[in-house]
Amino acid sequence: MRGTRQWIVAFGLMMLMSLSSAQILTEPFLDTDWPTWGADSRRSHFNPNATQSIDNPAVKWVITGGALDEPAFDGDFLWVPRNGLNRRIIEYAFVNANSGLLDGTFGPFQGRAATPAFLNADIVVVDSNGFLVTEIPSIAFMLSGGQYDCTLFSPSPDPNFAPDVFWTIRGIPAYRTGFGALTDGFYIYPVFADNFGNIVFLFLIWIVEVNDSFEIQEITADYGGFIFDQIGSAVHSITSTTSSNLVVMGFHNGLIVAIDFNIFDYAWFTTVTDLSNDEVVSDAFDRPLVITSDETQVIACATNSGRVYGVNVADGTRNWEFQAGKPIMAGPSIGPDPSNGDEDTVYIVVRENRTQSAVVAIRASDGTQKWKRLLPNVSLCTPSIDGNGVLYLGDDRGFVYSLAPSGAIRWTSFVSAPVRVAPVITFIDDVTHVHVAAGNRFLFTFVDQSTLVFTPGVGATPIPGGRAGNSTSVGR
Repeated sequence: MRGTRQWIVAFGLMMLMSLSSAQILTEPFLDTDWPTWGADSRRSHFNPNATQSIDNPAVKWVITGGALDEPAFDGDFLWVPRNGLNRRIIEYAFVNANSGLLDGTFGPFQGRAATPAFLNADIVVVDSNGFLVTEIPSIAFMLSGGQYDCTLFSPSPDPNFAPDVFWTIRGIPAYRTGFGALTDGFYIYPVFADNFGNIVFLFLIWIVEVNDSFEIQEITADYGGFIFDQIGSAVHSITSTTSSNLVVMGFHNGLIVAIDFNIFDYAWFTTVTDLSNDEVVSDAFDRPLVITSDETQVIACATNSGRVYGVNVADGTRNWEFQAGKPIMAGPSIGPDPSNGDEDTVYIVVRENRTQSAVVAIRASDGTQKWKRLLPNVSLCTPSIDGNGVLYLGDDRGFVYSLAPSGAIRWTSFVSAPVRVAPVITFIDDVTHVHVAAGNRFLFTFVDQSTLVFTPGVGATPIPGGRAGNSTSVGR
């Protein structure tokens, strides 16, 4: 199977070899605040653009319909995966991230909701001899109902010459890992996997032929897909590096594999036992893998035993092990700590006791614990991180928290229903927006109260904020 990719794209690449060494695709994901699950290919849940933290929370807008998984942000609209006509049907709602206004829906899809992925794509313009005229950046989307189908969508450069690519792949069961993506500079390669361990690569490029007068003669979409390999266990995570073109996957059976996209073969394998110095540990990598900002380490969580590993990206060996001593319920996420030289810090949420969870901060360089913050309630929510290293997460009683990089609780706000979907952070018109999905099918957007403008009528008294329930500032 692993040699199939070279054969499939060989014809297209022979044409491209005559073009140019210039490659406009350097990043697989669209350059927006949150183009995919986890904000980036590293699954960091960190938005460096959101440089103004929310100090005094206020709800800017709230809509019904909620979100079943993290929305993605295309620069203007949140694409919100939500229930359609019934619970077996899902759709994507286009919600203006600034105003909360609904601008339409896309679907329906069968099965389980999944965060969409917005991908960079390439339009290669060639002359009649196949030589490069120019390249034009384009876009592709990966969409899914999750359990029964997924769709690759890319708009045509000119619908008069070729239809949009709208390719739905059916029958691959119980996809749940979040779409990954890689690029070789010309093709975009979306990646996904399923409960039976099938690792699937798709590919796409647009080729436009023009004449000497730059008039379009033909448009071809070269796209397709293939199963790279099958490993007999459910895949729970896909993450990737940009610098080394490595895609790394975590499996339910305690296996991690790395695929080197440069040679399109496995780079290394490791297991939870290998990473525990051959101590026999029966556990699963059911939490997402994340990659450090310098792309030298994979952070992997053995969920039930509460172990966190720093894994060398180059060869899969262990750099360090941290034992939380409690099951890991959410995370990991990773972001900078401004008070400590912006060092990478890993955040996990552990089940501290029957009624409470705790957020644990771990130094990514050596695996030492930096701090532990006990929360009042149980939380299953992965923290998201703004550009100042401030954390935002929710709990099962309906509280939203903001934590300082030191672990201090900055404020809490109540939205009256469990918050288990990680908040999505966008930065719009120099204002940080934190979008929070609650379990009662409401989607809240928090901003700092100072950014709201009130123009009350004559004799009216302004009421600050539109807070969700009781918000309290607890200190920084």
